[in-house]
Amino acid sequence: MTLQKMAASAGLAVGLATAGWGIAATAGTAAAGASTTAANASLAASRTAQPVSSQDRKFMDEASLINLTEISLGKYMQAHATTTPAKDLGASYARDHTAAQSSLRALASRLHVTLLTAHVPHQSVVARVESHKGRNLDVAFVKVSVKGHEKAIAIFKKEESAGSNPAVKAYAAHYLPMLQTHLRLAEHSEPVMHPTPTR
Repeated sequence: MTLQKMAASAGLAVGLATAGWGIAATAGTAAAGASTTAANASLAASRTAQPVSSQDRKFMDEASLINLTEISLGKYMQAHATTTPAKDLGASYARDHTAAQSSLRALASRLHVTLLTAHVPHQSVVARVESHKGRNLDVAFVKVSVKGHEKAIAIFKKEESAGSNPAVKAYAAHYLPMLQTHLRLAEHSEPVMHPTPTR
């Protein structure tokens, strides 16, 4: 074999080897990606596959009722509030609690938990606020908001400390800051709702 043919053969061999390495590397990267995705899916599945305790179920029912109450109040106040702070507060409640409820429903579906969707005490809260008119409506809404979010924060904190299922506890931890923000907004709105007494 001539030197020219030997060089050509060597070049072909190197080219094939390089191509083969490239294919192997690509396949390896794809396999690694698939492995990571599978691992993440497995981790998520293991989190939701954990047993759901009575505390977890109680919390999920309470969280559902909290969300539904705030959604109803928020939408009503968007349409009927007489002050901008009350309207803005209502808009925040409706938007944020709708997202929270959607997330909770998805979690409940994965855990095979049926959520409460109606409860007389929560419905009466909404009816009590809606019974007011004008400025009194805004005042009643803010008062209920402060008390309601204080209770809600305590419920979510209890799940964080006493819950069993990691996914349910993660839900509580994720939405707790939202409740704390809503409480601050309501507290800041209270002075605005009350007119200055006339002398």
